[in-house]
Amino acid sequence: MKLIFLTAFLATASSAVALEMSNADRAALTKELEQWKSSHAGKSAESLGLLPSQNTEEALTEEAKLEDELTRFANAKQVVADLNKKHPGATFDYNNQFALLNAHEFQAYVKGSFNKEQARRVLRAEHEETTLTQSQIEAADKDWSTTKCMPPVKNQGGCGSCWAFATAGASAMGHCIVTGKLLDLSEQQLVSCAKGAGMGCQGGWPNKALDYISSTGLCSAKDYPYTTSDSSCKSTCAKTKLSIGKTVDIRGESAIQKALDTQPISVTVEAGNDVWQHYKSGVVQSCPGAQSDHAVIAVGYGTKDGQQHFKIRNSWGANWGEGGYMYLKRGGGGKGMCNVADGGSYPTLSGKPASNPTDSPSDYPSDEPNDEPSDEPSDGPTDEPSDAPTEYPSDDGSTTDMPTEDPTNAPTTRPHTKRPRTKHPRTKHPKKPHTKKPCPGASN
Repeated sequence: MKLIFLTAFLATASSAVALEMSNADRAALTKELEQWKSSHAGKSAESLGLLPSQNTEEALTEEAKLEDELTRFANAKQVVADLNKKHPGATFDYNNQFALLNAHEFQAYVKGSFNKEQARRVLRAEHEETTLTQSQIEAADKDWSTTKCMPPVKNQGGCGSCWAFATAGASAMGHCIVTGKLLDLSEQQLVSCAKGAGMGCQGGWPNKALDYISSTGLCSAKDYPYTTSDSSCKSTCAKTKLSIGKTVDIRGESAIQKALDTQPISVTVEAGNDVWQHYKSGVVQSCPGAQSDHAVIAVGYGTKDGQQHFKIRNSWGANWGEGGYMYLKRGGGGKGMCNVADGGSYPTLSGKPASNPTDSPSDYPSDEPNDEPSDEPSDGPTDEPSDAPTEYPSDDGSTTDMPTEDPTNAPTTRPHTKRPRTKHPRTKHPKKPHTKKPCPGASN
C-alpha cells in the first residue's frame, strides 16, 4: 500500500517543531527512532506504507529523509506528552504504526465525508431508543471480549474497509452466540462484492453490509482471503448462511447498552484525531471533533478505574491501544464520547444463545494484512444486492449522486422499511492518486 502523504518534506518540516538540540540529544533521538523502526510498531508502519520515505514524491537525500523522520518523531513525542497531561484517565504513546504521521495525514488515513442530503434524511428518520434507570446504568457490566465468541483482533491495513471489518466481526460473534461456533468470515467478500453496501476500499454503510450478510451469507476468510484492495468479485467460494436476521439501527447510550446485553454491535465513531492516533490505555473522557468517520465494534460496557465506559474493538491491529481495544467514557448522554452513541447497528439473532461456544479458530491470520492485491479473479456471492457502485440508494428507491466532500455531523439514512430505521453515514477516504484508501471511519 502506498499512502500519498498530504504534505511534502519541506511543508512537513516547516510546520513541525524545529529540531534545535544538542548533538547528544540528537543522537539519543536518532537511537530512539531506530529502535521504533525495528520494533513491531515500526515494521507494521513499513508494511502499511506509513513511513515518510516510502511516500514522499520529493527526491530527498538520505540526510533529508532522516531529518524529516526525526522531526516527525519529535513532534509525536510532544503530542503524546501533551495528551497525557490533558487526559488523566487515559494514557497515550507513540509506539504504534502511526507515529510518523502528522495530524493531516492521520485524518486522511481515517476520515471520510458525507452527503449533506443523506445527513438531513437521518435527522428526519425514526430511531429505536431505550431508557434505562440510573441504577441499571451504574450497576451493569458486560464484556464479550472475554468470551469464546471473540476472535483475534484484525488489521484492515491500507484499505478503507472498517465497515466490512465491523460488520463481518459483529455477524460472526452473533452467529457464535447462537450456534456456539466461531467462524472466521471474509471481509474481502464485502469489499469486493457488496456493491449496494459500500464502495470497497473507499468506505461503506455498516447497516447495509449487515443486510447483505443476512441475506447472502459470507465465505470463510480462508476461502476468500483479505488483500487490502478492491479487486473483482469472485463467485466460487462457498457461502455460509449465518444465524442472524434483520438489521436493527439504534441511537443513544441506553440503546447501545441494552443491545450489548445480547451481543456485540457495530457503531460509528469520530476517530480522525490525535486521541485515537496515540491511544494506549485507560478511559478516554474527552474527544475532539464531532464527525463520525470510522466503524468499530462495541463489545461491552462497565466501570474501569471508577469511570463508566463502553469497550470498543478496533481494526488497526493488536499493537494499537489495549491489545486492539479502547475504552470510551459512558454516561455523558447525547452522541456519546467520540460520537459512539450517534449510530449503532446489529443483526437480530435467529435462535437461542448456545451455552458452550467453541474455542476460537486456530487458523486465524496474523493481524498484519497482506498488502499485495491478488491477481486471481475474486470470488464471492453472485446474488449481490446491487452491481452499481457509483450510486447510492435513496429513501424513495431512486438514487443520489456520490457524496460530496462537504462533511456533516450526522450519519446517512437507510431506505425505509416497515419500520423506519436509521442509516448511518458512509465513510470514504479523500481520493489520492495511486493509493489504496484507508478506512476513514464508518458511516452506517
